[in-house]
Amino acid sequence: MTYAGIILFKGNKILLQLRDNSPKISNPNKWGIFGGGVERSETPEQAAIRELKEELGLRVDKLDLFLQTEFNNEKIYLFRLKIKNVSNLRLNEGADMAFFSKEEILNLKNAVPGLKDMIKNFLIT
Repeated sequence: MTYAGIILFKGNKILLQLRDNSPKISNPNKWGIFGGGVERSETPEQAAIRELKEELGLRVDKLDLFLQTEFNNEKIYLFRLKIKNVSNLRLNEGADMAFFSKEEILNLKNAVPGLKDMIKNFLIT
């Protein structure tokens, strides 16, 4: 499986999604970044753009790839996007969304696996 994730940020805060509390999804009721699986007919960037539209109603043409890695035998492409206008965002998937500082993320008790390492990498680059 290939995954495309997007780290959305404004200033020194990162926007996270609280996943639905449903046993039908992976990592229910945990905080993570926005994104999802890459379909066969699309590139990781196309998948990330699609996920932003589906999950937040956000339309973008291009994203900045900053990290390609593997986690649990899955290829992961991480993109970053600076948010200019928060009022344009509407949560279409997930239970909630909120901005967090690095310290708040590193202290989260209910974070998806790998989130804290991902954020450390993001803040180093």
